[in-house]
Amino acid sequence: MTATADIDAVRAVLPRARHREASAYPIDGRLPEIALRPESPDGVARVLAAAREARAAVVPQGARTALSLGQPLTRYDVALDTTGLHRVVEYEPADMTVTVEAGVTLSALQARLAEEGQYLSVDPPPGDDVTIGGLLATGRAGAWRGHLPAARDLILGITVATPEGKLVSSGGRVVKNVTGYDLHRLHTGALGALGVIVSASFKVAPLPEATATLALRCPDLAVAERAAFELRERRLPLRALTLLEARTASRVGLEARAPAAMLLVAAEGVPAAVARAERESRDVARRMRAGVEPVPPLAWAELRRRASAADAEDDTVVLRLGVPPSAVATTLMSVVGPRREGWAHLAAGAVYLRSSGLEAPAIRALEAEAQAAGGFLQVEHAPTELRACGGAGDLELTRALKRTFDPDGVLSPGRWGSDA
Repeated sequence: MTATADIDAVRAVLPRARHREASAYPIDGRLPEIALRPESPDGVARVLAAAREARAAVVPQGARTALSLGQPLTRYDVALDTTGLHRVVEYEPADMTVTVEAGVTLSALQARLAEEGQYLSVDPPPGDDVTIGGLLATGRAGAWRGHLPAARDLILGITVATPEGKLVSSGGRVVKNVTGYDLHRLHTGALGALGVIVSASFKVAPLPEATATLALRCPDLAVAERAAFELRERRLPLRALTLLEARTASRVGLEARAPAAMLLVAAEGVPAAVARAERESRDVARRMRAGVEPVPPLAWAELRRRASAADAEDDTVVLRLGVPPSAVATTLMSVVGPRREGWAHLAAGAVYLRSSGLEAPAIRALEAEAQAAGGFLQVEHAPTELRACGGAGDLELTRALKRTFDPDGVLSPGRWGSDA
């Protein structure tokens, strides 16, 4: 526990109006000593500098949609609320670039871009209420991954507050000035353990002129897989190919009239290309004896929400198995069962399992299966005692990065293991 005098020194960095009630920021069964909500990148840097001097542990957080990612915290003194960083710093529609602060929500950014007929082409779990900082810090991707660029591939530049209390930038605000790309990738998916993202610049895209979604009701997952690969090979303007087992299909509003599997197909682009994607999807469905029906409007949003489970029961576990696309259907077939929901995004090679009452040996067995297929397992949501299962990756490399960028353990200690 950090001494009161030390915490008071951190508290004094920001005026009283930037203080928040600490009880509103629980994580992993812990409460911080203080909660602060700076409203500028410099304010974030000053908080980190004071925390380092006080040997206080700081945990950055925005919309609080992904607090169960990573391993449990080992210390938690200061909640750093980034939602005060809510400005669109610069937007150049003609250049299709935008720079925003980390506390801007994806929904707010999309609304601003839509005024100019543009958007940021990402669909992360659990939905558009994520902040831009959280979008990058978690590195989560949805059904569009593999069809459209990932968020990290859209970054032109980034500014980070380091654990020493400095502001460091890489890249730029226009495409021709982009440099230092590896720094962008370093902080994308780092869970705020190496630095606090305070702003980012992105390349945006025109809103598609037309979109369409269809559900192919297939006899089994093997047929759904064949249909998915055939559609993928036809080079259609697709943005999602998602396999669902029957239980998950029912959860997202597709009535389970004795199907073994569903294939959700989403296309975007100019009207003629989207119409072609619909025709060819129906053609594939006929030849494979699959039914075709519309996708409920909220189905995609529900899949994004279920991949997070932030509002689920205490014993709910959500796992993401990353495997090659060729192993997606086989992996999905092996992980579903009683009390287990499963779905998979083909192009991303992402297989999701959602269950209650899953125990550590079962998670480790699933991780071994993913590794045997050349992939990995990530615990997306789970009770605290299960969060150390899976997703360790190269722990020595992770610890080396932590020692290099945060040797004093200021930021989110424990997120990458007890020594990181």
